[in-house]
Amino acid sequence: MTPLTPEKIYATNFIRDFSSPYATQQPTGHRTNWRTKYNKISDPLINAHLRGDYWLGTKAAWYPVFFNLDVDHPTPKVLDTIFERFDNFGINENQYLKMTSPSHAKSGNFRIFLKLEYGERTPTHKLGFTALQTAFSDICEIYPQKRRKDRLPCGRDQDIISDYRVLSHLTWQEEMQFLLKIDPTPIEQLPQETFLFDLTAIPNEPKDKVKNWKPKKEIAELLSNGLQAPSTRHFSQFDILNYLWRCNWLPTDAAAFTKRWVKRHHNGFSKDATAERWLSIYGEIERQTGCVWARDNTLLPDTPHGLNAAITKEDLRFAAELFKGDAVRQKQLINLISYIRPRQHHEWVFIPSHVWREDVASWKTKDRLIAILEEKGILEVNNSYRVEHYSRRFKLKLPQTNEQPLAIDERNVTNYYDALWTAHESIREIADATGLNSMTIWRQFQKG
Repeated sequence: MTPLTPEKIYATNFIRDFSSPYATQQPTGHRTNWRTKYNKISDPLINAHLRGDYWLGTKAAWYPVFFNLDVDHPTPKVLDTIFERFDNFGINENQYLKMTSPSHAKSGNFRIFLKLEYGERTPTHKLGFTALQTAFSDICEIYPQKRRKDRLPCGRDQDIISDYRVLSHLTWQEEMQFLLKIDPTPIEQLPQETFLFDLTAIPNEPKDKVKNWKPKKEIAELLSNGLQAPSTRHFSQFDILNYLWRCNWLPTDAAAFTKRWVKRHHNGFSKDATAERWLSIYGEIERQTGCVWARDNTLLPDTPHGLNAAITKEDLRFAAELFKGDAVRQKQLINLISYIRPRQHHEWVFIPSHVWREDVASWKTKDRLIAILEEKGILEVNNSYRVEHYSRRFKLKLPQTNEQPLAIDERNVTNYYDALWTAHESIREIADATGLNSMTIWRQFQKG
């Protein structure tokens, strides 16, 4: 068997997913911003990055070998905090490697590379990213990410830092070897309470699926009784801010409320609050507020959004009967139903173009979907049209049902796969009901 070249070893460990898009950044000239390209990643691109011609950035792989902490404008306090947490988590010097960012000479920016494992295997991106984010997101950014390109290592001005010395004389092959020698950090080695999910949850039971917030009853107890244990302030603040986001609060009001709550109800369980480090606490709350309110919010968070979208069990059965085994068509039909069902008291329902484009079907598949549903006799189209007033209106023959919309914690479920998890008890049951491949369902479950 022919041994792998250093370039192939690099690609195997640091890229893994060669699909588009990728981004490039020129080190000098007029176009120094990142430029996104919608082509597959190729060997010449990788080689150009390693030569230092320009930088290459990629999205996160499904199973990334390496994660990194992006430390920008580090202060002594931030550095002390990071390495103090490393000590607390049992992460030793053999389990991480520091490498300069291109802006290191100007601002001191650098990255800390880690190799994670879970059950002695490479974890999914979601599992590894969530573990590191909950432990370090208050002081630095975590990469790689699914939506933002991550600059690959071993390129121009990306040198290993050893004992506060920058080893700029190393070749990229030598740097890669140092990275590959990093000992893995077991995710189980991190404190369990830093996770927002249960690592012991049985993966084939959708009812144990990760939730992004706590039930309202637990939040009510938290608001009323305050902190009940040490080292819980950070996550309690997140829970409260999530709750206020769901209640449609303005971010400024939510941050002010949370600050007052911490001051009155820390109950002596927060070291920072007891020491009256209020500026630090309030700054953290502001960052958390920005994080919570930055999420996509095409639907109103709680009760009001029940007027916007709804799915019932009967709708899932209806879609499965029409498109048995076709995940794409079932999902498109359910997305259409979820918009029309709350508005079915109208004889004709107006569907804006952005709803079709963003929620139901792309412009490439929309007309084909409409034609199929018309052919099956379940969709009627009113082609009346007046410029700048309204586009086509639709009448969808929905199954009659007295079922309540599927919901989690009093919030309507609007995502197709979330609806399947809520309506069924196992992946096997979902596969039997929909005709979908069990592996397809499993992959969606892993994506969360």
